[in-house]
Amino acid sequence: MTKLSLLKAALVSSLLITGALAVAKPLDRIIVVVNDDIVTQQELDQRTAYIKDQYKAAARRMPADDVLQQQILDALILESLQMQLAEKGKITISDQKIDAAISNIAKRQKLTTAQFYQAMKANGLAEADVRKQITTELTLNELQQKLVARQVYVSDAEIDRFMATQSGQSFTETEYQLAYKRFELTEKEQANALLKKVNAGTPLLSEEDARDLGLRQLEEVPSIFRTLVPVLKDKEAVLIEKNGALHMAQLVDKTEAQSINVEEFAIRHILIQTDIVFDEQAAQSLLTELREKILAGESMADLADEYSQDEGTKGRGGLLDWSTLDAYVAEFSDEVKATPVGEVSEVFRSPYGFHILRVEDSRVRDVSVDVIRQQIRAQLGQARYTEALERWKTELLAESFVEYR
Repeated sequence: MTKLSLLKAALVSSLLITGALAVAKPLDRIIVVVNDDIVTQQELDQRTAYIKDQYKAAARRMPADDVLQQQILDALILESLQMQLAEKGKITISDQKIDAAISNIAKRQKLTTAQFYQAMKANGLAEADVRKQITTELTLNELQQKLVARQVYVSDAEIDRFMATQSGQSFTETEYQLAYKRFELTEKEQANALLKKVNAGTPLLSEEDARDLGLRQLEEVPSIFRTLVPVLKDKEAVLIEKNGALHMAQLVDKTEAQSINVEEFAIRHILIQTDIVFDEQAAQSLLTELREKILAGESMADLADEYSQDEGTKGRGGLLDWSTLDAYVAEFSDEVKATPVGEVSEVFRSPYGFHILRVEDSRVRDVSVDVIRQQIRAQLGQARYTEALERWKTELLAESFVEYR
């Protein structure tokens, strides 16, 4: 039964209340009908209290009450529409996920879970209300991932094009940390004296009113220093006169794109799984026999194609793609580490069954470009997802029945 039906039933029941109960608390008021659902005044009040608490916890400036309430009401309408879709799609959230989410929120506010609940209670939200709100947020996220995020795709060609742009190149550029201090033109003598002092080894940041500009890519460095910064030596300072003032900057530090080296392995293996008919002893015996044949000179690739039950490497001679050890389960990784290149391991067990393996080769590879490409993919994907989500919400609202009361 929908909330609208339940509330109608409650209204009918209220007519039967005797005069002695006429002073009872008024029933909740419907403020918006959303398809087969409703938004009530109590829901709006509770959500407003919750959002205000979030603003206070984050020390953020809060909008005016009327603006905030309208924003929250709009959000509740969209939330109702999405929750109706989630119900149709049978999306549910486990208690474990809810507990973990609440624990994370409490930690961000430097509170225990109990303290977080107490803070919510002080704002008029019972524990059940808090859990309901968190459940709703998790449900909406799962629905959006299912209907929107999975349709967002960033191709390798798009990443290549982005990397060719100035924004893309900034991912691999040097970052500069500058200290800065401003002087009036009348303080020129004082500024020159400080310049000598700083270039002799005194940190500019030790001076009163000096500011740390933080790590910045070159295009983010103040324009008056942009051409000089790349040629400055470590801890070197410069003084520039511009726009009616003197500007001093010291190069505190700089960071360049670092190589990220990982060790990868090319591995050939044979997997034998067990079942009711082919038990553990039979699997181990077969692999022991196959290992002896390999050591005697038979082709491990041919034997893998004939016997291995790993469908992913069937027809490839049991050869796994170049991968780091963290791509495998612990039992498999441990055996790789213990097996010298070119040698065949003893029979060992993993969650997938019994194996033998041979490490064909190993290499150290710089994956810094791969990491950068992953960062770009995530950035482009997030921007595309945000746009797609807003379009989807707009379309959902346009296709729905919404009536204000």
